[in-house]
Amino acid sequence: MGSLWGSTCECRNCEFRFSSHHSYGSYRGDPPMGGYFYVVCADCAAQHMVPTRGARGPADGERMELCAVSTERGQVRLQGSGEYLEFYKLADAATWSDLFTLATTACPVCCAQGVLKVELHAGNACPRCKRMALNCDRMP
Repeated sequence: MGSLWGSTCECRNCEFRFSSHHSYGSYRGDPPMGGYFYVVCADCAAQHMVPTRGARGPADGERMELCAVSTERGQVRLQGSGEYLEFYKLADAATWSDLFTLATTACPVCCAQGVLKVELHAGNACPRCKRMALNCDRMP
């Protein structure tokens, strides 16, 4: 399993940590997963795993369900939320975030719309404590 792009951000105040990258490989084969990435809610700090069909990231037009993650007896389990992100390859996209339907997707936990993030940046307020600016390191 490896990572394709992104950054890791953390808060020194509350130990919040978020990685904005797509990892290839799969925790399970049913449904088939080529890879996954995480989405975080800027309002409630809930993190959701988003499985992708392809190992290299989502395909153009791919619709992906936000999932809660739990571990039971060493097995990772995904619970679908009923909320979906869509991904579109846009030539004029400036950031990874610009490729998703983030503005029109509600957080499955707090139900706020337009607050989901696939990437965070250095200096952004921590989604959990809301007091500290995040420190971020770009992944190779």
